[in-house]
Order: sequence, then C-alpha cells, then structure tokens
Amino acid sequence: MMFDIIFIAFLLIFSLLCFVEFIVFNEEVLLALCFFSFIFFSFNTLSDSVADSFESRALKFENDLLVSFDITKKSITTNFLSLIELRNFVLQSKIYFTSILVYINLIKTFAIHQLVSNTLSITASKLNELQLLNNKLILNFQKNSIITLLYPLILKTIKINQLSFGKSLSSKVSFKSSTSFLKNLSV
Repeated sequence: MMFDIIFIAFLLIFSLLCFVEFIVFNEEVLLALCFFSFIFFSFNTLSDSVADSFESRALKFENDLLVSFDITKKSITTNFLSLIELRNFVLQSKIYFTSILVYINLIKTFAIHQLVSNTLSITASKLNELQLLNNKLILNFQKNSIITLLYPLILKTIKINQLSFGKSLSSKVSFKSSTSFLKNLSV
C-alpha cells in the first residue's frame, strides 16, 4: 500500500514538471525513461524468480559439497580401519616369528648331533633374515600409509589413490629378490 502512494506521488510530481516544461522530452530523456521503466518492471516481476533460482542453486551446491565430504570421510575411515586390522596381523606375526626363533635357539643349545645343530643354525639365520625382511616391509608399509592416508588428511587434499599405494608397496620388493630369498631359504 505504501508503495502505491509513493508511485502515485512520483507520477504527480513528474506530470507537474513536464507541464511546467522543467523536464524537456528529447532523445536522452526518453531513453532514460525507457531504461528506468525497464528496471522498475524487471525488479517487480522477476525479483522473486531470480531469488528462488539463486537459492535453489545454493542448496544444490551445498548438497553436492556435503555428499562429497561424506564419501571422502567414509573412504578415509574404511582405509584407517583396514590398516588397523593389518597392523594387528603384523604384530601377531612378529610374536610368532620371535617365539619360533627362541624355540630354535633353545633346541640348538641342546642338540647332540652336529647335523641337527647346523640345520637349526641355518634355519635360525634364515628366520632372522625373514624377520629382517618383514621389518623392512613393515617400515615401507608404514611410510606409504602415512604418505597415502595421513598427509592428504592433514593437507586437506581429496584424492586418495589406493592403486598407487598398492603399486608403491609392491614396487619396494622386486620379484627377483623374493625368488632369490626363497631359494636361499630352501638351501
């Protein structure tokens, strides 16, 4: 209601100024009047639809961002849980290897026959080598885990490439060295 009164008052003042010839209608004034009437018409008719369009786009962007964040969070959580399970397995294997080494060393001290003693010492040395290789693999795995999972989380990067993690882990131990290691183990 207030807007209609202001609009009517503006039309009266404009009409009086045109009647007194204070405002002269030439090309510039007519062009300015057309421009102001276009702005007025656009504001009154399109303001609600433009505001709704901007609001729907903002909601869409917000939803996309939240979905992306949720997927990234779930991926990091599953990777972390799988690494925790793998760590438990590694600790159990360390305990197993250590107990075997202690057992072999005890048997070696009580061995009567020289052949059995030599076989046990070779087996103990090979198990020591296997444990050293296991420790080396664990260190490489921990470094790759930190680089692949922790650094992107700290530095706020989104891409976590599990394939490159697996490739970098497998590239640390070559096929030739593992076959030669197994051949030495069988000797």
